Amino acid sequence: MLSSDQLLQILSECSGDEQALAQGDDILDREFEVLGYDSLVLLETSAQLKHRYDIDIPEDVIRDLKTPRAVLEYVNVPASRN
Repeated sequence: MLSSDQLLQILSECSGDEQALAQGDDILDREFEVLGYDSLVLLETSAQLKHRYDIDIPEDVIRDLKTPRAVLEYVNVPASRN
């Protein structure tokens, strides 16, 4: 199970923005676009999730997930993958 802290750490590293970690759970429901995370950050985040945790999020899916919470729900709730 992927924690919010683990996801926020990866997002911070992929974006080069350590503010993500400082905001903690307050960031979970903000849209990636509002946070300034573009598609490249999301693709790199997906690649890091695969590399570190063997969590596979297809490119077309990661682009449709709009918030960090949506990513967490996708990877932690199997029913959301259908």
